[in-house]
Amino acid sequence: MFAFFIVVQVIVAHVARGHATDETCKRRNLDDPIAAKQGDYVIGGFFRIGELTDYTENTTQRCSTEKIEEYNVQKAIVLRDLVEKQNMRFKRDFNKTLGYELYDTCGSSEVTARVSTRLAKNPNVVGASSVDFKAHIACSAAITASYHIPTFVYMYNDDTLMRESQYPTLFSMIDTEFNEAEITIQFLKKMGFKYMDIWYHKYSREMAEHIYNSYVQKEGCGRIEDVTSARNIHRIAEKYSETGKSPSQVQLILQNSGTTTRAILTAMVNELGFRDKIYVFGISNGRESYHDGYAEIVAEAGDNTLIFPLAELLNLKLDQALEYLNKDWRNEERGEPVDDIYVDVQDNRCPKGGNSTKDCKMTGWLPYMVGGASMIVEALHDTLSQGSSFAGSCNMDFRKSIFDKIVSESNTLSVDLEDNVSITYTMTNKTVNSGYRFAAYQTKTKSYGIIGRGFYDKMDVDNEELLREISRYNKTCSSGCSPGTHRLWGSSRLHLPCCWTCERCKVNTYNTETDSNFCTVCNVSLSSNENNTACVVTTELYAKYNETSFITVASGSSAGIVLVVIFGFIIMKHEARPVIKATDPGYLYMLLVGLLIGYPTAVMSLIKPSTRSCSMEYYSFVIFATMISTNLLYKCVKVYDIFAAAQNFEPPVFGRFFKTIGQALFNVIMLIITAILLIIDTFTGSGPGWTFVRSQQHDHGPWFLLCTGQQSVLLPMAIPTVAFALTLLLAFQMRSFPHNFRESLNIFCATFVVILCGVMFLAGYSYSAPQLKSFLRGIVLLVTSTAFLFSIFVPKVYILFFSKTTVEEERAAIKERVRKFSTMKQPAAVATAADAFSNLKKRPSTISEQ
Repeated sequence: MFAFFIVVQVIVAHVARGHATDETCKRRNLDDPIAAKQGDYVIGGFFRIGELTDYTENTTQRCSTEKIEEYNVQKAIVLRDLVEKQNMRFKRDFNKTLGYELYDTCGSSEVTARVSTRLAKNPNVVGASSVDFKAHIACSAAITASYHIPTFVYMYNDDTLMRESQYPTLFSMIDTEFNEAEITIQFLKKMGFKYMDIWYHKYSREMAEHIYNSYVQKEGCGRIEDVTSARNIHRIAEKYSETGKSPSQVQLILQNSGTTTRAILTAMVNELGFRDKIYVFGISNGRESYHDGYAEIVAEAGDNTLIFPLAELLNLKLDQALEYLNKDWRNEERGEPVDDIYVDVQDNRCPKGGNSTKDCKMTGWLPYMVGGASMIVEALHDTLSQGSSFAGSCNMDFRKSIFDKIVSESNTLSVDLEDNVSITYTMTNKTVNSGYRFAAYQTKTKSYGIIGRGFYDKMDVDNEELLREISRYNKTCSSGCSPGTHRLWGSSRLHLPCCWTCERCKVNTYNTETDSNFCTVCNVSLSSNENNTACVVTTELYAKYNETSFITVASGSSAGIVLVVIFGFIIMKHEARPVIKATDPGYLYMLLVGLLIGYPTAVMSLIKPSTRSCSMEYYSFVIFATMISTNLLYKCVKVYDIFAAAQNFEPPVFGRFFKTIGQALFNVIMLIITAILLIIDTFTGSGPGWTFVRSQQHDHGPWFLLCTGQQSVLLPMAIPTVAFALTLLLAFQMRSFPHNFRESLNIFCATFVVILCGVMFLAGYSYSAPQLKSFLRGIVLLVTSTAFLFSIFVPKVYILFFSKTTVEEERAAIKERVRKFSTMKQPAAVATAADAFSNLKKRPSTISEQ
């Protein structure tokens, strides 16, 4: 009984140890290698095999391998075998040993970073296989590259990854998706295939969209749809239902799964009734082992052609590696955790206790991984053959020399993958670049051949006869569309490969190519030409010399200038007449000079706007307004002061200022102040208050060339505004003064008209159409100048030439009006005022009105 009890305890202990062993196999410490062997030179590797377990307060987070697939661990097994085989060679040639250090990243970026750091700190490491998970490649490569360890990528690549300076020793066994897409495009162009439907796997989306956007849409037409798995096959029928139910002659299938590809072909042939099609497969489907299975599906569906791009590495038959993987690992000695992991996988597929040979399904990425590791080994062998070795504890230069041999773009190396397999490759931008062979299989004739080899920038054809035979499918049934037009499909024939009509490009769109599917919209600042073949500068609108508005303002201004000159000569000739002396010739001359500036300014507003013309118009307008307003104010103040002094029996307050020198000094000061304000306005803020702009009311619309005002225009216009307001006030106050040729009334009327026009102009200018603004400015200036000319000068010319009153009668009339005014306002002032005006002959300018 006691013995039985002892036996039971032993059995229980053994079972417990067995369970503990199984649990240990399934749950490992995160940072421990799954396989490691030290040597003089070590090859490292990172593989996403297990998954992180959930972490709780009572458990430690570990890496579990319970859910892994067979292909996850194959790469680690084969890399270890490759190093072991090469070890004997290095012992023979250099008396050196090779080792390996392989890690499971557990699908975690944190674990990836830690194990990458642990490997990089091993001074004997001379190369590494990067992690086989796209999201973690950059993290791992950045760490190994900082130690100058040559590291290769074999599942993902892009130009940015290869060109970034932080990955100086990173190289790739696989081309970028962009280059893969360009290789396919070069082949499609050579074949003349322009009309196709694209069915892609989600991992090939960028490649599919690049082919569709940069080639199919520009050169032909077709459809594009995500059919990642067999569950998505219904999208093919739905896509045809949406777009006319007619499939294109060429079907481009960019699938990562052979199983899904066979399901797609089956659905096309059996459910959709495809016949006589060309099936072009993507890089991942480019395996010679797939040919028979695909051909069998479409064999009874007419004359079909299957086209495969054959990548050299993808089609290597690694017989020795496959034999090594197919062993029954349950009977092998388990030396490392990776062996236990692989046995667990085999237990899931092989019957317990079975003796049959294992039939492994080898992952397609295995040749790429083996190829990259072999390149490191060969480069190491060449470096050692040249006498190089580790230089003490600093091995950066040694690693760099290995990397330089691998990526030398001017050298071609032969790398042994197995005893009887080799591959020749060249490097471009640290990437293996050997192009792809394109093979064609025709089901009707059961003939197979190689068309040629495609590269991202060219296509070399080896079999011209086969090329012509296949490209016969590229037929069209509609005439070509010339530049300026695009192809248009009817709603019932949308995206059919050969039926369309040519439609002219819409306004402000263009097309320079033949048989284009769309027209390009012009830049918003441009518009299309008449033929819609190019974008041209949009029309610039401004007043032309032959337009009615320009002719009207120019004619009126010319007539005004002529009248100003004529009136100037008349005033000079008749300065002795009382009607001129009473008004003050200096004041009249200054008004005439202002009008000589105002009339040309009206024309300036209609000249083609530019920075210079707008500035000239602005400065001229300010000077014109200043001269007219200040001289009118000067005259009103003078008249008002003289009559006020006469009523109070006192001399005028500003008597000295009213002399000729004072008048000249007053005009000079006003002009100097105006010039200073203009300078301040020009060189401060955003520039002159009146600037040149190009205004566009809507996209592609005409450009209106305008001179427009800013807030700073208020500064130089302050003097004219105040002067006109005071003039209007004083002129209104003097409306009952003696009718000395109605001067006060004329000034009031002219100023009132000018201010009224200004208010109306400002109120409506901002709401006016752009093409009317320059005409409005011109017509307002013309009306303003003409109002002053006619109200101030025409009455005097009329009296000089058409009044029959003599000079003595003019003086007597002035004297009588002043006497009546003085008697009416203040009787005591009659004598004084009468006496003052009796001396009109001697000093007419000091007592006259205005």
